[in-house]
Amino acid sequence: MSSLTDSRWRVHPIGRAATLRRAAAEAMLWGLMGLVGLFAIGFLSGIVAEEVLPESEAATTLDLVTRASLVGDLALGLTGLLALGLLGALEGPLMARALAGAMRRGAPATAVPFPLQWEAARESSARTYRLIAIWLLAILGFCYVIVVFAVFESGLDPTGLAILGGGALLLAVIWAGIPLTGRVFRRWQSRHFEELPRWWTQPHRIIAAGRELTEQDVTAARSRAGLGVALPGAGVRRLVTALVAIITVSAIAWEMAFTLTVGIAYPDATRTASRQLGERADLEPETERLVDLLAMGMGVAGGVALLAVAGIVVCTIILRRLEHRVLRRALAEPATIPPAHALLSRAMAPTSLTILKVLFAVAGAAAALGIALWFVDAVAELPDWDFYAAAGPELRAAGALGPWIVLGALVVFVLGIVVSSVLDARDQGLRDELVQRWPVRPVEEDGAAEDTAETEEPGESEKSQP
Repeated sequence: MSSLTDSRWRVHPIGRAATLRRAAAEAMLWGLMGLVGLFAIGFLSGIVAEEVLPESEAATTLDLVTRASLVGDLALGLTGLLALGLLGALEGPLMARALAGAMRRGAPATAVPFPLQWEAARESSARTYRLIAIWLLAILGFCYVIVVFAVFESGLDPTGLAILGGGALLLAVIWAGIPLTGRVFRRWQSRHFEELPRWWTQPHRIIAAGRELTEQDVTAARSRAGLGVALPGAGVRRLVTALVAIITVSAIAWEMAFTLTVGIAYPDATRTASRQLGERADLEPETERLVDLLAMGMGVAGGVALLAVAGIVVCTIILRRLEHRVLRRALAEPATIPPAHALLSRAMAPTSLTILKVLFAVAGAAAALGIALWFVDAVAELPDWDFYAAAGPELRAAGALGPWIVLGALVVFVLGIVVSSVLDARDQGLRDELVQRWPVRPVEEDGAAEDTAETEEPGESEKSQP
């Protein structure tokens, strides 16, 4: 029988559902970043195209696709934000269920759940959805009021009624998620969590937390052994620093070239928040060549920055492999000195590979781009959308590819989530070995308040249940 004094942190397997939820939430976040990136790239590329290829079909095509991509950004952005909130709200119930399952499968009382798992199982996780829903209801509700006045002013018809009904249904669905995540999910979480404090009691949690190795403890142990706190892959880290500097310089160069281009080619441009370029000036041939060179410089700066970003992604993959190799080598030696605290802390925080995060962002942008291509082709012949009548035959033909691009992006998204969850499940074993040997907190919690298990009074564990 294990003694109370043997209590120590353990990273319990949390099951397929919880690992998929974490991977999906991270994928959704980076997919939303991809939507923002698509809008920024389209806007900046449009400016460069207007300078390098003025009044050309390429510039027109880019302008139309950029405008149409707003449809995909808005639709996918709204869906992604709601999905992100729901996935966040599921963290507490799924973690509580996983820990309750581990307890029923015979996990000893001395195997105290790691603070990251314990806090996730105990605290309410509905706040993210509530904040997202409130913001969306405020913005969409204001837009809906404007639409209501516009529909009644133009006269009710089947189309207007459909718009009003669809908008009301959307607002109702968003609002319904607030009690769903705040009450239904909370009761679900409480039902699973209520047994945990009686099994992993406050004394168990206090003793386990007392074994924590702080950064000072690890540094002192390494100093006594004549070791420093240097992390593996020093050369790769220097390369990352250099690539970050290249991105910074490229961004500054792009901004300077853009400012000069606008100042020369658009002297009447406004400087307010809603900046308008105005009419393009008629320039001398020499000045036109200068503007062309500046526009090309903007393109080169953007290309260099993208290459530097790709280099950083490769470097982070190499660093992760080096760090895991060092950790596994340290675990294989019975009497080894603990690795650097920063290395241990990073290994304790579950996260997706950087390459997967980039793929999620690219997939999000690709899905919005596919919707944009389909939208241009769908409205090009409609009289109310005569602006898109300028779309060329190649752009209209590409409209048929739009749904396939969206489908491909969704496939990449799903496969990335599966791969991320599989890697996370595999790394849970490594994190469990590390926390048993060298119990440290993950990097996200550095500097945070101590675990409440160390300070709460007897009887408070039941009060703090969900």
